[in-house]
Amino acid sequence: MNKSINEQKSSRYSEKFAFLTSLPILFIMGAAIFLISFFISSFPLGRTPLKKGQIKRVYFADDIAPGHSKIIDRFNAIHEGEIEVIAIDLPFSKFNTNQRKELIARNLRSRGSRIDVFSVDLIWVPRFTKWAEPLTQYFSPASLTNILPHALETCYVDGALYAVPLYTDIGALYYREDMILALPDGDEINQRIKASITWEELVEIKHKYFVDSPIYIPQAAAYEGLICNFNEILGKPLQNRDTHALIDLTDPLVIRRTQFFRDMFTEGIAAEAALDMTEDDCIRYALENDIPFVRGWPTVNNETDPRFDPVQFRKLSIAPMPHFAGEKSTPVFGGWSMMLSRHSPVKDEAILFMQFASSELGQNIFFESEGLLPVQESYYLGTDPDPRNDRLKVLQAMMVNGIHRPALNQYTLLSDILSARLHEILSGEISVETGMELANDEISKALSQKELR
Repeated sequence: MNKSINEQKSSRYSEKFAFLTSLPILFIMGAAIFLISFFISSFPLGRTPLKKGQIKRVYFADDIAPGHSKIIDRFNAIHEGEIEVIAIDLPFSKFNTNQRKELIARNLRSRGSRIDVFSVDLIWVPRFTKWAEPLTQYFSPASLTNILPHALETCYVDGALYAVPLYTDIGALYYREDMILALPDGDEINQRIKASITWEELVEIKHKYFVDSPIYIPQAAAYEGLICNFNEILGKPLQNRDTHALIDLTDPLVIRRTQFFRDMFTEGIAAEAALDMTEDDCIRYALENDIPFVRGWPTVNNETDPRFDPVQFRKLSIAPMPHFAGEKSTPVFGGWSMMLSRHSPVKDEAILFMQFASSELGQNIFFESEGLLPVQESYYLGTDPDPRNDRLKVLQAMMVNGIHRPALNQYTLLSDILSARLHEILSGEISVETGMELANDEISKALSQKELR
């Protein structure tokens, strides 16, 4: 009897041990240990109280690219011995926008968070106000007059200023001008592209000149970039500007435009590989495979962008996003803004850094070293015969018809739902009608809940 019981215990122990040592479980445990180690090393909690005369250290979380580093170095040099900005690097090469959002949010939930200033996608501002310090007392209306209105607009929540723009962006069509000019009627087509070609004309170019290959690369992975691409094809905002109500995703126009997006893949207009790609991958794929059109976010100093082969990247020209006949190009606004942690012990010093980064001097460092689009309006008024000035004027013209994504506390939840359903539609897993009905119902239920995810 006792032997039987012992044998049963031994058997259960062996099964449990085998389960715990199976490869999937070991992988999950290893991943969990890695993430915990990452959080501890990247976001150490707690601070040593500052002593009198000690340097005030401001911790700044962002994708720390060359421009960011130069701004930090310049600021630290100006305030040497008094203030030191320390970078917490969250590179796009390791974390997409959604992952960065979660990393920052998890850290800010702790009062002992080391983050003081953090950079957010402009659509995240309402989401992060619960952890952010209102900035109205620090930034007078006069100090904000030269900032682009569309960039500043997204920094207000319920009438209060919670963020300051760091750089702006706008959806654009990159295209291989050399490939277009090589076509029999290339000059004429090129002029139409520069003025914003219609989606119907783009399809016609495919069937006439690129029968056996795709000609367009959108961002179609299930993430925020897909929402931007969808919004630009839809040709209208997802939220009514006056009533703030979301559009009905089962509306006939929405269904037709979603079907068009799906048909781009089924008819070989868009490369199927784009279903798993984000922005940088799309551009690299288009250049490596001689695909003439790719949707992207513009930079100015393309030749210095370390993400792409400089020789290949120079082949790309920029134009407004396509539109449907009888309508206009409606590019989606992008960009990133700075927010200040409510629990920061160095608020005054952090504000000085935010003011510097958004000033003309800070923006000039971004512009010259990284090509990020400035938020200071004066940069778009330049008259010098400079290719970069010409490019900024093209982008400014595109911004006139730019559209914002919904300004909702729950926007990130909405985005997760819609991008997942759109990806299923584009992949052919569900029909357009079914996918949009599901997305509409799921979003309605999610927005009716008071608790945010």
